[in-house]
Amino acid sequence: MARRPSESAGKLALLRRAALFAPLTQVELRLLAANSAYRSCAAGERIFGEGPHDQELHLVKSGAVVIRKRAPDGNERDIARFIEGEVFAEMDLLDASPRTASAFADGEVTLLRFPAPGLAFRDLLDRRPEAFARILEKLLGVIAGRIRAANRLVSEKTPWVEELKRQLHRDKLTGLFNRTYLDEELAGFLARSGRTALLVLKPDNFKTINDTCGHDAGDRTLVMLGELVRSRLAEGDAGVRYRGDEFCLVLPGRAPARALEAAEAVRQAVRGIDMRKATGREFPPLTASLGVAVSPDDSPDAKALVAGAFERMWDARSAGGDRVLPQGPATVPPEARR
Repeated sequence: MARRPSESAGKLALLRRAALFAPLTQVELRLLAANSAYRSCAAGERIFGEGPHDQELHLVKSGAVVIRKRAPDGNERDIARFIEGEVFAEMDLLDASPRTASAFADGEVTLLRFPAPGLAFRDLLDRRPEAFARILEKLLGVIAGRIRAANRLVSEKTPWVEELKRQLHRDKLTGLFNRTYLDEELAGFLARSGRTALLVLKPDNFKTINDTCGHDAGDRTLVMLGELVRSRLAEGDAGVRYRGDEFCLVLPGRAPARALEAAEAVRQAVRGIDMRKATGREFPPLTASLGVAVSPDDSPDAKALVAGAFERMWDARSAGGDRVLPQGPATVPPEARR
C-alpha cells in the first residue's frame, strides 16, 4: 500500500528540522523517511529498557522523553530529557552493545523511529550500501563533532563540573556527603588506603524527638549531629548522611583499635549534645548506637563493608543502644594498634 503523501511530507519536514540530519540531501532524507515509522506512547510508557537492543534511533515529533539510569542504590534517576525535534539513542544505531539506560515517555509522546519496526538496519545497508554509507558518514561527522564539543566543555569548565558533582553528592540539610557519594566513592577509599574504617551512627531516641517536639526539632537535631560528625573528621576523612537519621564516617588508615576509639568518642559526644537548642526545652540526653567495620579485616568489598557496619549498628540498638559494636578498644590487644 502506498504511503499517504501527507505522512511522507510530514516525516520529511520533521527530519529537516533535526540538527543531526542537517547535512543530508533531500534524496537521503527521503530514504530515511521511507524506512521510518511513527510510534505513539502513553504517559509513563517505557520506550526501551536496558540490555540488548535493535540498531535504531528516535526523533521526538511531539511531547518529551526522559532517559533514566539505575544508580548503585537500585533507584532510577533521570539523566537526560529530549523534547520536540531532538534525536536520542543515535549511538544505538551504530553500536550493538547493551544499553545501560532506559527511556520513558514524559506525558503523551509521538516518535519517529528509524528503521521502522520489522526492518533491520543491517538489511537496509545490504540493500542500499552506497546510499546508507553516505548517510552514516555524515551522521558520524555530526556525532563526532558533538563529542569533541562536550569534551572541550568538560575540559574548559572543570570547576563548574566539579561544583555540579559536589552538589550531586551533598546532603542539603547537613552539608555532609550523601548516600550517592558513599556508594560511588567508598571503593576508591578502600583501594587507596591499606585500611579504611567505616563507622555507622544512628541516634536511639530520634523518633521520640519528632513525635514529641515536631519535625523542625528533628531537623535541628540532624543538623547538630552533622556538625558533630564533621568535627570528628581529619583531613582525608569523609562524613556522610546516609539516609534519614543514619550517618557514616569514612576513616582511611585506621586500624580496628583506632576505629573503635573514634566510635566511642563519637558516642560520648552525642550524649553531650545540648538538646535544648534543638527542642527548646529540657529533654533527655541524645544517645546513639554505632557499628564499626574495617577493611580489609572485615571485608575488602565496599558493599560488604557497609552491610557489616550497619548490621553491627542494629545489633547495638537491639542490645539496648548507647553503645559501640564491636566493643571498645580495651578488647583489642596493644600490638594491633598503630
